[in-house]
Amino acid sequence: MDLALYANDEVSREHLVLRRDAATGQFYVTDQSTNGTWLDGKRLKRGVEEPLAAKAEIGVGEVLKLVFEVSR
Repeated sequence: MDLALYANDEVSREHLVLRRDAATGQFYVTDQSTNGTWLDGKRLKRGVEEPLAAKAEIGVGEVLKLVFEVSR
């Protein structure tokens, strides 16, 4: 699913990718941007997939915060 986040020039057209592994149910985030993505306050390396905890805060550029939470 694509989700458009209209904010300002700090948010890239394809800023990040969230992926769920169907076999394990684990979620992952990958930064695809120029201005950065943060996971719980730590900047992600561009193009490197990181696992998401069941509850996490994702920073998009320095303008948006997304709260990620897995419901069971």
